[in-house]
Amino acid sequence: MTMKKPASAHKNAIKQLLDRDSLAEILETAKRLPLTLEGNLEFSAYQNRVFEQIFSGFTYQYCATSQIGLSSSGEISNFSTISWNLPDACIESYLEHAHLDDLSPMVYANPGRALNYTHVCRHERVEDHPLFVEHAHKFNIHHVISVGFLHPGHENTFLSFDYMGDRDNTNWVSFNHTKVELASFPFALALFYRSGIFDESTLRKMFLLLEGLTESRLSNLRKYINASMQSYEQQAADLGIRASTLKEDLALIRNLTMYKLELRAPPNRNTPTRLLDQHFGFLQILGDHTTDLVETTPR
Repeated sequence: MTMKKPASAHKNAIKQLLDRDSLAEILETAKRLPLTLEGNLEFSAYQNRVFEQIFSGFTYQYCATSQIGLSSSGEISNFSTISWNLPDACIESYLEHAHLDDLSPMVYANPGRALNYTHVCRHERVEDHPLFVEHAHKFNIHHVISVGFLHPGHENTFLSFDYMGDRDNTNWVSFNHTKVELASFPFALALFYRSGIFDESTLRKMFLLLEGLTESRLSNLRKYINASMQSYEQQAADLGIRASTLKEDLALIRNLTMYKLELRAPPNRNTPTRLLDQHFGFLQILGDHTTDLVETTPR
């Protein structure tokens, strides 16, 4: 399927995903499905349906949801994956050719950032990349967008999503990768819950806090939480907005947070926005999307 949608086509996609009913469905699906291979595959299929619903014209044919542990030297020390729409032979082939994978090290070096192979080689050379020639093309994989999230409290353990498209799935490079990051985030939180990293109460609180945020406000809050050493002016400059806009958004989110959590003191102009740090610290899993990418492989 071709993805030639204007940027405005998905303007409200993240807002739609962070709707109360949408988040409640993700949580209930994460609770309902058994913690088995079949249950995990069904959760991946559900994630695919949600993505296609909120991103008109966007689709992917395969998805690998993986837990990866790295050694201190950056080598894979443990690896497990749920491969949706892919045969077991694909994982066996990948492990055999993992040394050719130039993208994953960059994904691990830039947690929270959605990347594709044009980040490690020129667009016209992707089809000839050794990993595609030796591995991916055998399974009709011609496009990959990957995003990895650090496990809370870990430095070398990742949850990653590899969204893969077949030969007919074109124009992935032009798709807004930040939207992929934000759309993947609630599913990453749900999978952390399914893995026992979060309990249900914690996931419910996180979803409550995310509920109703627009893409721009979530992006501004993401920057604020992950750039505490920067001033409002510096953060706003990185975001490409006015400092006054950032402050207004943060004040609004602060007031909504106090309302949602039924905090006793009514918010006022003097209530510090650093109240948000206490409750939105989990956005550190997303990282700062405005920083330069850490390069791991020459183009």
